[in-house]
Amino acid sequence: MDSIRERVRQAMEWLKDNRLFNSNRAIAEKMGYNPSVVSQVITGRSAVTQKFVRSLSSVCSRISYDWIWTGEGDMLRETPSSGAIPTERFSELDRFSFIMADMAQLMKNFSSVVGPLERRVAELERRLAEQGSTIERLQSLLDRMEKAATP
Repeated sequence: MDSIRERVRQAMEWLKDNRLFNSNRAIAEKMGYNPSVVSQVITGRSAVTQKFVRSLSSVCSRISYDWIWTGEGDMLRETPSSGAIPTERFSELDRFSFIMADMAQLMKNFSSVVGPLERRVAELERRLAEQGSTIERLQSLLDRMEKAATP
C-alpha cells in the first residue's frame, strides 16, 4: 500500500495533470501553506497532518480526504449519480471555480490597494483646498496692502 506521502504526491500530480494548477507552489498557495512547507511534507522532513490533508483535499472537490489520509477507497470521488455534471466536465468546472476564486482574491488585493489610494487622494484634495484658501487670503491681504501703499 502507498504511504500517505505518496498519496499526497499522487493527488498533487493529478491536480497538475488535469491543469487545475500549474505547480506545487500554486497548490500550496491555494491550500494556504508556504510552498516550502508543502515541499517538506512531500520529502518527509515534516509530518503529514490531518489539517494538511484537509487543506489539500479542499482545493478540489474530486479529491478524497479519506483516500489521502487512510488509503481507503479511491483518490477521486465519484460525480453525483443524479447530477447533471458529466465526469469529463467536472475538472473543467473545478478549474472554473479556481479561476473565480483567484479573481476574487485579485479583487480583494485590488481593493486593499485602491482603498488607501482613495484615502490619500481625499487627503491631498483637502490639503489642496486648504492651500487654495490660504492663497486667496494672501492675495486679498496683498491687494489691501497695495491699496494702502498707493497715495
